[in-house]
Amino acid sequence: HKYLKDGADALTLPDHALLRLCRLPRNSVMYLSHILRDNLQRKTKRSSPLPVILQIMVALRFFASGSFQAVLSNTVGISQSSVSRIVFSMPWAFSRMVKNFIKFPSTAAEQILVKQKFFEIAAFPNVLGSVDGTHIAIKAPSDDEELYVNKKNFHSINAQIVCDASLKITNFVAKWPGSTHDSFILTNSALCQQFSEGQIPDGWLLGDSGYPLRPWLMTPILHPASEGHERYSRAQRKTRGVVERCIGVLKSRFRCIDHSGGVLLYTPERACQIIAAVCVLHNICQMHHVPLPNIPEAPDEPDEPLTHVANLPSNSGMQARNNLIARRFI
Repeated sequence: HKYLKDGADALTLPDHALLRLCRLPRNSVMYLSHILRDNLQRKTKRSSPLPVILQIMVALRFFASGSFQAVLSNTVGISQSSVSRIVFSMPWAFSRMVKNFIKFPSTAAEQILVKQKFFEIAAFPNVLGSVDGTHIAIKAPSDDEELYVNKKNFHSINAQIVCDASLKITNFVAKWPGSTHDSFILTNSALCQQFSEGQIPDGWLLGDSGYPLRPWLMTPILHPASEGHERYSRAQRKTRGVVERCIGVLKSRFRCIDHSGGVLLYTPERACQIIAAVCVLHNICQMHHVPLPNIPEAPDEPDEPLTHVANLPSNSGMQARNNLIARRFI
C-alpha cells in the first residue's frame, strides 16, 4: 500500500492494513490527529502544508518499522526532505504528551484497582508496579561514546519501564547511557524518591534480583531455604513477569526501538524522545484495546549482579519481606 498526498486517502486503507503498517487502527489515528492538530498545523508560506493525518501516519510508519526507507516506499508525492522533517520532529510532539498518558496510580481508588489486578496473577498482594530495564540500540554518539556501551557490547540507552498488570506503562525513565546499572537508574529516579519519602505510603514495586531489596521493592530470594521462601519467589517471579511481557509488546509494536529494526541513527537526546513517544503510543494502543502482537517467548537472561554496597538489602527491606512471607506464603 502507498499513502497518497491527501491524508484522508491514507485512512481508506482497511484496519488490518493500517495495523500492519502503523500499529494503530483508524479510530486511534483519528484520535491522535485530534489531540495533535494544534501542534502539527504549522503556519507555513507554502500553499499546501502536509495534512496532519499524513504527518502522523508517516511518523507511525517510522516507529513501526524503524526504517526510513520503509517510510519512503509507502509514500507518494512527499519529498524525502519532508519525510525526514516529520520523522525528526514528530517524536517531540508525542513526547510532550507523556504527563497526559503515563501516570503512576496515585489515588486510593486507582491503587486498589491496580493491586487487585496484580493479585489475580499469582495471589501476590499489595503490588503497585513491576519494574525492569531494557536496552534500546543507538548509533555510537560522538560524546562520551564509551558510556553508551552496554554489557552486551553495543551502544544503547538503558530505559527503565514500570507497568501495571494490564501492560499499561505507568512510569518510565529514558535518559541513562547503556553502561548504567538498572538499580542505579531506579535509585536515582523520582519514583524511588516518592516511595522512600513516604509519598506512596502503601504498596510496592516488584523487581528482579538485579535490584536491591527495600521495604517498597520486593525482589526474589535467590536461594530459597524453606517452602515459604519457595512459594514467595514463585509468586514474585510470575507477577513480576508482566513487565517483561510489556517490554516485549512495546518492542514488537514499535520496531524502531527493537534491535531487529536496526539501531536508532540519532543522538542520545533524540533517541530518548523517540522512546518517550513510543511509550505514549503503547498506552494509547492499550487504551483503545488494539490487539497485542504475537510475542515470542524471550529466553531467560541472568539478572545483573548487585555489586555496589548501596545495593545490599536493607534491614527494613528484609523485615518487610519476612513479614510478607510469614503472613501470606507459609
